[in-house]
Amino acid sequence: MVDKEKVVPGASFVDDLGADSLDLVELIMAMEEEFDVEIPDEEAEKIATVQNAIDFVNNIK
Repeated sequence: MVDKEKVVPGASFVDDLGADSLDLVELIMAMEEEFDVEIPDEEAEKIATVQNAIDFVNNIK
């Protein structure tokens, strides 16, 4: 569990929030399911921070 005060736009999922590679895969899968999109591996690799995830979601057409 992550302390919600740590979840800020600039927070790195790995460095600041303690996510491992499995957590990142689960995050991408959850985003795909929630927003009914497929995230290519090249794009998934760019989602390293909370802000990256926000930007990705905001750009879903």
